[in-house]
Amino acid sequence: MKRVISFICSISLAATLAGCSNSSSASGSTAGAGNASGGSDSVTLTMWAHQNEPWNNAWLQKIQEFEDANPGITINLETFPYDEFESKVQTSLIDGEGGADIYELWGGWALDFAPTGALLEIPEDFANQVRSDCYAPTYGALESSGKLYGIPMEFNIENGGLLVNLHLLDQLGLSVPATWEELKETAISGTQMDGDTYAVKGFDFVNWDSVPYLYLSMILQQGSNYLNEDGSFNVETEESKKAFDELASLVTIDKVTDLEGLTGGGTLEGYQQLYANKALMVPRGPWTISEGIQTFGLTLGTDFDYVAMPWYADQHKFAAENGWSLAGNAKTSSSDAVIKFMQFIYQDDVMTELNVSCTQVPSKKSIAESEAYLEQMPYVKILVDILPDAQFIGSFNTDRLKETINNTFVSYCQGKYGSIDEAMADMSGKLDEIIS
Repeated sequence: MKRVISFICSISLAATLAGCSNSSSASGSTAGAGNASGGSDSVTLTMWAHQNEPWNNAWLQKIQEFEDANPGITINLETFPYDEFESKVQTSLIDGEGGADIYELWGGWALDFAPTGALLEIPEDFANQVRSDCYAPTYGALESSGKLYGIPMEFNIENGGLLVNLHLLDQLGLSVPATWEELKETAISGTQMDGDTYAVKGFDFVNWDSVPYLYLSMILQQGSNYLNEDGSFNVETEESKKAFDELASLVTIDKVTDLEGLTGGGTLEGYQQLYANKALMVPRGPWTISEGIQTFGLTLGTDFDYVAMPWYADQHKFAAENGWSLAGNAKTSSSDAVIKFMQFIYQDDVMTELNVSCTQVPSKKSIAESEAYLEQMPYVKILVDILPDAQFIGSFNTDRLKETINNTFVSYCQGKYGSIDEAMADMSGKLDEIIS
């Protein structure tokens, strides 16, 4: 998910708000969902978000601006480690008691709650505005029965961008690849071994997001689809088998990386290994850039770069799931204040600042394609250019989708299937369980 470079949240702001990466509140004491204090004209809302310093700083700044513009409304921001955050949000929405008034919600989670009445419905005129303003893949999971139950904050994109270690490329006399075949050749040439251990991984795509996203994209690029018209899965096509086998060959034959990113054992994720000179190329979303700059002290364009990922085939197509969104608790007793905060955040200038400070690609077309945004984040132009090529990934639990694809991928690479046909047949049955 996303963490990133802050052009707006300055170092001084980060220092001032240093406590925000712990479970904390922006102002006052913790308030339960719908809690009001200080009289009928005074409302206190609780907002939950995942712990991430640049993000938390950005939220705190915007909350302060909202409170200044709306006297009588106070928002307490509480943050939680991501590994705990998902279960905490889901438990509160399932129980229907306590929790928060406002949730920073991963879009796909809404699929489980939009149909149940757990989330606050967005007013129809506001919902229609969102549908008109935003790219379709950003809000699909927030809809149910023609109603919208949240606003998308970003275009969650894990396709199209490639992190490259410029120092390693230079040391090895290699260039940034422009085609899929060049990518493979560069990855093979750039892989360095120290006995049986990888000193440098040439192309480390093996992680929770990249294997599934690359696989689905490679199916679509061949003119096929992983879904039937009725929304059921279709992964036993020749295009699916070719895509899956191509990715597996990079591990088992070309050996440009290993399965560590899915089986465990490493202390750093692939993109972090690139920043530590342990990987040459890693396909990830733009949210990874901040760690290279803020945590590893590197310079974009000098130490590493973010470039266009070579396409597998001529058709530039990929699937995208909903990313981070804002949603309200249907149980809140302060729904008007919650919607007012969402409308404040949805303003072009506010969303621009949040997206830039969090290195996100905006959900709103008017922002993503604007000169003001691209001037501040020029490296995402390669992604903005391909946004119209995306399709909504589908109305199903994407965590289960990724788990199924990743588990099958690991088993296939480890030789636990007799053939690609057997692997795809097994995966097809398990994927059908997701939508059954």
